[in-house]
Amino acid sequence: MVNSGWLAAGLIATLFMLVYPAAVAIWVHRRLQVSWRFFGYGALIFFLFQILTRIPAVQIIQSAIIPALQKSPDLRWIWFLALALTAGLFEEVGRYVGYRWLFRGQEKTWSRAVMYGVGHGGLEAWFTAILSITTFINLIVLSQTGLSALPPATQEVVRQQIAAVNSQPVWLPLLGAWERFWTLPVQVALSVLVLQVFLQNSLRWLGLAILAHAAVDFSALALGQVTAIPITVRPIAIEVLVAVYGLIGLWVIQHFRDNPTEVSGPERSD
Repeated sequence: MVNSGWLAAGLIATLFMLVYPAAVAIWVHRRLQVSWRFFGYGALIFFLFQILTRIPAVQIIQSAIIPALQKSPDLRWIWFLALALTAGLFEEVGRYVGYRWLFRGQEKTWSRAVMYGVGHGGLEAWFTAILSITTFINLIVLSQTGLSALPPATQEVVRQQIAAVNSQPVWLPLLGAWERFWTLPVQVALSVLVLQVFLQNSLRWLGLAILAHAAVDFSALALGQVTAIPITVRPIAIEVLVAVYGLIGLWVIQHFRDNPTEVSGPERSD
């Protein structure tokens, strides 16, 4: 039986992941008077460059090299670096493509970049929530219906999964909500950075966004491997780091608002 307190915390975190991006998008739409079109652009880019392409490719490659990763710490670090770099490349190049093609003929402004980032990060949060819901349903169904219908090997795997969940603090799933809370401003900040490619006519901003994205992802993965930090404390340490990045993201967003540079283009009603 799965711990009911853990499930309740997971449900709260999942609901937060679903509601939070929508609430932020509504606030941006009303406060900055930005069309929902730009939210859709951001969500479309995340869908095309992550859900449809990178994530399936990562899953296929990882499933093929799991035995090697388990045997070689060096290969595991190389894999972490590859995950971080590909996340930066796919998402930031995707943002650039969105600005180049989806924003064609439309003015590229800070406020639209903010909504673009909210759409990108919002779909990421909703995708995470869907994965969480799937996990919860599977655990509940398996714990309620019993394991006798499963093959013996599968029964043992499921027992281990349920035991691992029940050994966790009941509040642990709430860290997922905390992470989404701070990840969204990071996604918005990255959209604002890539916007500078067009406002300042320099591709170095795209390179900076790729490196910043990769650094955020790699440092979080690396911190989870630091043996000097007790394993029970590592999730909290990672989420503290994510919060620091979120605060930096808020600074980046505000910094570029204070220094606006806009390219001219035909006005569209928002």
